[in-house]
Amino acid sequence: MRRIVCALAALMLSCGICAAQAESVDLSDMKLPSLYALRDQVNARIAELEQGGRQSVYESGTYLVGRDIPEGDYLLMENEDAMFASVIVRENCSESANLISHNLINRQCVMRLAANTCLTLSEASACPIEEAQPIVDQTTGEGGYLVGPLLPAGSYAVKPVDNAPLSSYSVYDGILGTGAQLIKFEVLHGIVNIELGDGEYIELSGCTLGPAVPEQTEETP
Repeated sequence: MRRIVCALAALMLSCGICAAQAESVDLSDMKLPSLYALRDQVNARIAELEQGGRQSVYESGTYLVGRDIPEGDYLLMENEDAMFASVIVRENCSESANLISHNLINRQCVMRLAANTCLTLSEASACPIEEAQPIVDQTTGEGGYLVGPLLPAGSYAVKPVDNAPLSSYSVYDGILGTGAQLIKFEVLHGIVNIELGDGEYIELSGCTLGPAVPEQTEETP
């Protein structure tokens, strides 16, 4: 409890509020889930102020979008040692807030965060999409990719991963958090060539993406 009060005091001092006001914060009626969320928000804000503004990476924790993390499009990445990386979005950060979405993160995905919603990252981190490293060689593995910022538009080959229990891909007309509609879904039994356009979003499961391969034509006798 004392650590949380000290963190609040540091945050208020960094914002120009006197120490006497920080000491008057009453946490006696708050329960553990709220205190944990508050601690994560305070730590995130302190880190943001120490870095002089917007962060490049937001680690696991709970964030109020618009206050603790700017609204916008983000690349969400599972931690290297993650067992069940996930992202939860609620209408706000109250204990009774309605759930908007709950997604497992398979390596990575892209999501739009709207102001005043509550984001919880577990065993994962978030990076603003404009600061994410784009793929330049048209080759990548499982995960979600936004065509344009992360992946060049063009022709690709989707290839099943050996020994994968199920290989499939899905293409949407937008990213998570935008009400995107499914354009195409296919379970793979071999290599398939596809076309991807700017603004489309592809999710790969049990398969890889690479440059398109020449289509074989039957020879006539």
